[in-house]
Formats: sequence, structure tokens, C-alpha cells
Amino acid sequence: MASVTRSSGPSRRDRRAAWELRFLEATERLLREGNTFTDLSVDRLAAAAATSRATFYTYFEDKGDLLRRAPRYLLGDLRDANSRQWWATATRSPDARELLRATNDIVATYRAHQPLLAALAEAAAYDERVAAEYRQMVAEICDNTRLRIEAGHEAGVVRALPSAEVGSAVTWMVERVCDQMVRTGPPEQDSTIAVALAEIIWSCLYLEALPVTAEERSNSHGGGIEQHELRGRSPGPGQGL
Repeated sequence: MASVTRSSGPSRRDRRAAWELRFLEATERLLREGNTFTDLSVDRLAAAAATSRATFYTYFEDKGDLLRRAPRYLLGDLRDANSRQWWATATRSPDARELLRATNDIVATYRAHQPLLAALAEAAAYDERVAAEYRQMVAEICDNTRLRIEAGHEAGVVRALPSAEVGSAVTWMVERVCDQMVRTGPPEQDSTIAVALAEIIWSCLYLEALPVTAEERSNSHGGGIEQHELRGRSPGPGQGL
């Protein structure tokens, strides 16, 4: 009887994820060149991804389907920008400098993906499925933020708060500030916006001013994540924005 060996190649799920990321990165490159998402044809998207129209339709129903995959990748990047620093200490021994680094990373990630975020905002106005996917991803982060607030309260470092409402309010505050102020504003504002976000979050959780020096505030920008390409991560359990 012939032996059966398992393929060592990538799984179907891995191939799909790789192609999704490849097309999203190609889309972002075209948008940075000044194109609008509405004007991009499937043929042009396929050419930018160095593949064929047939490959596009193997993995996507249409252009709207492609854009509906973007929130999970974008919010994965946003989650990673924060969770690997701030929430790692927030429920045990809060570190204001880590929070400031986290908010700078979030702002930097929004800045880096500005064209794709603008396309999402455009598409969400006429494609309810795009809007629903984006809301769902933010809702997941709201819930994970709630869990972190509750853990901090149980550890005695976060004051008593209505965790679900505060988790949602903090998450949507960050999302809306970045959408309205970072996506449409000049880069020179970014470090000031990051400080403002850190101040609000710290004051909300601990009822005190952010304990960092003026020098640390002014030097906070530029200490964020080193590269901001889409990394194909999606928000995971237990990690908030």
C-alpha cells in the first residue's frame, strides 16, 4: 500500500491570506499614487499585484469584497501597535511612557494607512457590508478593551468603572480622533494628538494627569513602530485598542 504523506506547502487558508494581503498592498500603492478606489478597475488591481484578473476573482467576489477584507488587517496593525506595549503593563503596573508610545504607534499606523482608510470611509458610505465589517472589527476591540479594564480593576490598579461603556467610549474615541484628525490633518500634528489621547486615557482610568515630563512629551514622536506595511494580522482575543 502506498504511503500517504502530507503536503508541506501552504494551506488553502494561508494562500488566501497571502493573496488578500498582496491585493490590499497593491491597492494601497495605487491609492498613494493619487487614484481613488472607485476609479481602480479589477484589471489594474491585478496588474499592480503582478497577477491576473482570474486570480482576483478566485479570492474576491468584486472590489467591494476586497475592501471588506481591509478592516481586519488594518485593525490588526492598530491592535498590535498598542497591545504589545500598553496593555501588557496596564493591568499590573501602569507605565505612562508605554501608553504614550502606544498612542504614538496608533497614530503612526493611521498615518501610514491613510489612503486605504480614506477608501474605506468612501466605500462605507454606499456599501453597507463594508460599513458592517468595519463596525464589527471595532466592536471586537471594544470588548477586548472592556476585559482589560476589568482585569486592571481586579488587580487594584484601575478604578471602578462601567467597563463595557468605558471600553467602547475609549476605543471609539481613538478611532474617531484618528479618522477625523490624523487621516485629514498634517503630520506635524501627530505627536500632539498622541499626547492628547494618552492624557485622556490615563485620566479616565487613574484620575490623574499623565506623569511624563514636558521633554518626554515633545520627544515622544518617532519612537513608534518601525514599519507600517500591512502585516496580515487580525485582532485576537484579550487585546484591546
